Amino acid sequence: MVEDKPKALMLFDGNCGICTFFAEFATRFDVKQRFEIVPYQKIPEEKLKPYRITHRNCSEKMQVVTPQGRVYSGAFGMNYFFFNYPPWSLLIVLFYALPIFLLAEVIVYWLVGRNRERISRWFGLNACLRD
Repeated sequence: MVEDKPKALMLFDGNCGICTFFAEFATRFDVKQRFEIVPYQKIPEEKLKPYRITHRNCSEKMQVVTPQGRVYSGAFGMNYFFFNYPPWSLLIVLFYALPIFLLAEVIVYWLVGRNRERISRWFGLNACLRD
């Protein structure tokens, strides 16, 4: 019998158009099925405590929990995802080798996060239902 490898857990805001769009893309892109991609709203906060993640953390940035229990948030979570898929992994290595690119990525992620309601509407996605 072949044993399944443990999957990383990707948590996203299921009430956000951009987040949901990326999660749907990631689900299609994850052909090796290395990730379980779910809205954080479907996971009881109690189950996230061992990883020191709260629903609030998840509402602000995507969270990725590796099979080893390490947590990557926001742009670093996206990088962890793409690092698992060559040739995208080469781009991620470049980002870390040239910190100016990594800094730019973190800033863009932050800007999109701060304006996700507006951006969702611009692209015709379901607007965020955040409080």
